[in-house]
Amino acid sequence: MMKLNKAQIITIVVSLTLGITVGAIVETSSGFRNILRGNFGRNSESETTGTTPSIPPKYQGKLQLFILAGQSNMSGLGDMPRSPANPNPKIYVFGNDYRWKVAKEPVDDPTNQVDKVSVDTPAGYGPSVDFATTVLKQRPDMVIGLIPCAKGGSTIHEWRRSLDENTLYGSCLKRVRAASVMGNVAGILFFQGEIDTVNPKEDPKRKFSANEWANKFTALVKNWRSDLKLPNVPVVFAQIGSNTEPERFINWKVVQEQQSKVKLPFTAMIKTNDLALKDYVHFTTESYQTIGQRFGKAYLALRK
Repeated sequence: MMKLNKAQIITIVVSLTLGITVGAIVETSSGFRNILRGNFGRNSESETTGTTPSIPPKYQGKLQLFILAGQSNMSGLGDMPRSPANPNPKIYVFGNDYRWKVAKEPVDDPTNQVDKVSVDTPAGYGPSVDFATTVLKQRPDMVIGLIPCAKGGSTIHEWRRSLDENTLYGSCLKRVRAASVMGNVAGILFFQGEIDTVNPKEDPKRKFSANEWANKFTALVKNWRSDLKLPNVPVVFAQIGSNTEPERFINWKVVQEQQSKVKLPFTAMIKTNDLALKDYVHFTTESYQTIGQRFGKAYLALRK
């Protein structure tokens, strides 16, 4: 047998020591453990972070999902309450980061947002949690999932059908399909129209549709129902309220009248012109709470 000199022995010992150390590091890494356990690609939240899943197993796949679309008054720009209400364990939000969590304001939080086309900063108090709370009072059997898709300042033209995920319509569909693993779409809430009332000369590069709002909204609803394969999905939309800059919003009444003309099955309109504003066109927190309650009552009426 070949006799090893001192230098060769040291080299072998060092190599074995390094091999054992590296092996231990690799074996304890989450990726290697997942492969050994057959979990490759699952990234189990409970295993990697030590936390429980955001939606309890008893609710998974059973959520009633609601699309939140339109512009800033759907997202919400109300002041955050100093003492926020305790989150309801039966109301969840598919966040802008594409992760489920118990819903709390601001629902349209842009932190780690995936779809940049609909980023809204800053985010504030909106109507959607109050909508869900109102529905649950009458339907305590439900578990609700909110899907924020709204974009501040978006025109009705910018909500036209497109399957490109870099458009508002396309990114909304993308979110809905990702969120639908946890349940089924039960309704759509829409609040938009303020920007379409401005003088078109304000931004000649954009298309404003004050006189075509009803037709474009009708097409939007039909497209949603077709693409989601839900021909009777309830839709509740809000008529624009009031403003403090009539010299800018010259077609305000035109859009209000257009909204009043919408006639679609399984669709309802709520009014907001009696509610207080916090600025030129956005509502106070209390007004958003009322809007949410009106959305909820209108939805429940459609379900009867």
